[in-house]
Amino acid sequence: MSSPRAYRRLTAGEVPDWLRQHPQALLLDSRDEATFARAALPGALRLHRGNQDDLLLHTDRRRPVLIYCYHGQASRAWAQMFADFGFVQVADLVGGYAAWEAWTTRAGAPQAG
Repeated sequence: MSSPRAYRRLTAGEVPDWLRQHPQALLLDSRDEATFARAALPGALRLHRGNQDDLLLHTDRRRPVLIYCYHGQASRAWAQMFADFGFVQVADLVGGYAAWEAWTTRAGAPQAG
């Protein structure tokens, strides 16, 4: 039995540097549609069961992917799925969008919108 492929877990404070290092990264938000519409990381696409196959099968597996959700649980499962499909640079946001909001508030960083 093969072991699961690895993905990286990023704290909210690590995300800006990671995005600077990976300017072509695909940002995926797995929260519900209404929540996504209210606020999301700039440039993020909504990830859901209806578009997962298209994203998994038609995205260049060399393209870095950052996935986040509400609190960092669902994004772990999604990140593992992308890693298992052969994506070579996959990361998820520890603590999800809630951690991002808390960090941007503390850091005085620009809020997503």
